[in-house]
Formats: sequence, structure tokens, C-alpha cells
Amino acid sequence: MKKYLAIILAAALSLLVSCENSDPVREALLKRNDSLPAPSAVSYDPVESSSTVLSIYWDAEAALEHGAIHFEIQASTDEYFFDGEGSTLISKTLAANASPNDAVMLSGVSANEEYFVRVSAVYPGPARSEWSFICASDGTPVAVVPGKGPVR
Repeated sequence: MKKYLAIILAAALSLLVSCENSDPVREALLKRNDSLPAPSAVSYDPVESSSTVLSIYWDAEAALEHGAIHFEIQASTDEYFFDGEGSTLISKTLAANASPNDAVMLSGVSANEEYFVRVSAVYPGPARSEWSFICASDGTPVAVVPGKGPVR
């Protein structure tokens, strides 16, 4: 019973933190480590994107300096990244390299659909950083439309 209360409390707290909304149960299972650097400056690239491809960039320098071995990138039509009825979740893993700025092109997205995007660094262990999102200037996650850009 205590375990379920802890999960419910964690879920409630995650809803209160802007630009860090995620599924706390899933995060606990993936051994998230708050002390490991997360990717920063996650952004949408309108030049390389199309109506069926999302081009995403992020700064990986701090994560690479701390030993990140790869990055997980997710795009979801659900702002909490649940993969269920009526929502789509696209996930891709990219090996870490020596470049401080990493990028990925996510194909399989639908034209005119809104996607939330997040990136996490994965370390040996396995351990994972916090998720970093494409955010508005106030720090809240924003959706992007393939080929069009962020929804404000």
C-alpha cells in the first residue's frame, strides 16, 4: 500500500513541475538519476523538418563530459508520453558521439499532428538523466507540428 501511495504522490508532484512533466512510474523503473546532466537546449529545426519528419537538436556537451553512452529521444501526441489508445509514441535511441550538439530526424510522424518532444541522456549502469523538453520561453513544454514548428 505504501508503494502505491508513493507512486501516486510522485505522479501528483510531477504535474506541478513545469517542463518536467513525465510518467513517474516509468521514470522510477528506468533508474533516473537527478545528479547526471540532462541534454539542454532541445529545439526544433524547421529547415530540416517536413510534414512527416521532425528534426530535433540538443546540446549534449555536459552529458558527454559525464560519460553518457547514448540519448533517448521521444515524440508523443500525448503531453505525458503515455502510449495508449488515441496517442502515438515514437522513440529512438542515438549513440553518443564526440559532437557537443546532437541531432536526430524522427520519421513516421503525421502531418498536422501536434507532438511533444523530449530527450534524455543514458549512462552506464544503466542510469538516465532527467528528460529535457522543447519548451516555451516560460519553461513549459510546447508541442511542435511537423513542417510548421512549435505551437504557442
